[in-house]
Amino acid sequence: MHLKQFHLLTMSLALSFLAACAVAQQALPKVGIKSFRNPSNYSRSSIGNGLTDILSTELGNTGKFNIIDREHIDELTKEIDFGNSGYGDKETFAQKGNLLGVQYLLMGEVTNFSYTEQRGQPRNKVNLLGPNTIVVEFQKQADVRVDFHLIEVATGEHVIDEAGNGHAADKSETSDMDTWRRIISSSGTFESSSSLIGRATMDAVKDIVRKLSSLSDTIGARENDQSKTRILDNLSKAKGEIAAEEGGGLWIVGGIGNANGLMVGDHLRIVHENLVKDKAGRVIYRKPVELGSMEVTDVSQPDHAEARFIAVAGGNAPQANDSVTIDMEVAKRIRDIAPSKGGDRGSGGGGTDDHSSTSRAEETIKRADGFVRDKFWSQALVEYGKAAAIDPNEPRVLQGQALSHYMLGDFIEGDEVADRLLQGGGTFGVPIAHFHPMGLCTGELKIQRGKLVYSTSKGDGFGVGPQGLSGIEVKKIAKGMMANEKLPDWPIINIRWRDGGHDKDYQMLPYGYSREQILSGKNLASGFPMEDSDVQQMQKLEESVVALILKYVK
Repeated sequence: MHLKQFHLLTMSLALSFLAACAVAQQALPKVGIKSFRNPSNYSRSSIGNGLTDILSTELGNTGKFNIIDREHIDELTKEIDFGNSGYGDKETFAQKGNLLGVQYLLMGEVTNFSYTEQRGQPRNKVNLLGPNTIVVEFQKQADVRVDFHLIEVATGEHVIDEAGNGHAADKSETSDMDTWRRIISSSGTFESSSSLIGRATMDAVKDIVRKLSSLSDTIGARENDQSKTRILDNLSKAKGEIAAEEGGGLWIVGGIGNANGLMVGDHLRIVHENLVKDKAGRVIYRKPVELGSMEVTDVSQPDHAEARFIAVAGGNAPQANDSVTIDMEVAKRIRDIAPSKGGDRGSGGGGTDDHSSTSRAEETIKRADGFVRDKFWSQALVEYGKAAAIDPNEPRVLQGQALSHYMLGDFIEGDEVADRLLQGGGTFGVPIAHFHPMGLCTGELKIQRGKLVYSTSKGDGFGVGPQGLSGIEVKKIAKGMMANEKLPDWPIINIRWRDGGHDKDYQMLPYGYSREQILSGKNLASGFPMEDSDVQQMQKLEESVVALILKYVK
């Protein structure tokens, strides 16, 4: 290779790389972040602005979003009454505030921003190098919750409605009350993340970022689907006409080209208009006749294309001014947007779309399972619904739907889906923790016809049939001590089973409600800072699980 050729090749590769980077950058969803509203009890504070600034930075650092400056978005949206309009008017939302340059709007409210501190009793502190001192220990707790919404600007549709939560607890010999007062003052700013309220705030922000990052693939797929929809819409509206014969079976078509999204391989339907005239030569009737089709061979121009006429036995050749439209079934196939009815993938016919359907179902289930791991139950349910449209009896889909319904508080729907799964011979599993004075085990409680299995990653557990299960009930456990932490009154599933002639008691707690990603005996109490409504919901889930066990195992 000559040196000049090498330089040209190197330059070409470099330009291609830069172009690819530019396309990748443009492909990032463009998100505008509107300043989060302050908590209602601190309406004059700058909490919302400070938290939004932190979120903008953290979200931008993921590299998954193109973040628009907060001040710019606040200026554009200042005249929109989001509270009264519900920010969901699909027809006018995109025009309000001139937001057409932004694909998604992230907005929300700091609904909980609390800090409590309890001063303990003075006590002596032994100092080996000097006199003893009197110290006071402070018990501290900070909680932050941000309800947020990601809204598609073009439609006003809510892509996600979620909450970011942060919780931090500590005890030390220093008070954080002065830090707290500075934060909630009208001119206050956030302190270092080393402070307790700073740590809780960062936890809430990271929770939001994690949830949005997990949705980035879904957002990308959503945009891809919308892009395909726009392509099909443009193609369906495109109309042209035969301009001239090129020779060799090729014709030039005017009025359509690459500006319409036309591709090589597209098929064009040709319609000739037969004119019926009276004796005076006046047109008294127009009769459109479809002559056949053409296959597009070149789309190098925006408003003209080259096409090869596909002759039909006994048919007529096209003429100048004959109209052409795009065959949408072929257009969908060559873009892999949607299979044609009957599974025909080409002129040979005879193919099926089973493999494609299976692949789409697997991808959808994978996305849904990821949402379950991240506890995004609403999003998981949407994805499982898509998979159910392809295969409604897939056990993994029924398992995911049932669990998601339960965790969202839809117990009637959860019972119906779980019942359907078990009737079909499937297995319904519930993530569950078994705790005891020596520690805690996490695993899964699996219900099958005639069998109940508890398995953990450590390999322990049990598997019993109807005769081995001696009792099961939901009951409250009283406050006690475990891993040096006080437990609240929680409803638990108490399972008694026989092992070698001896009954064993297992007390189990569904840990899908835990705020901790990894649950252990040391953080069990802090993992469940539950409100009364949460406790009631967990008890309902446990009652449903017990009912399923009594019906299918016992």
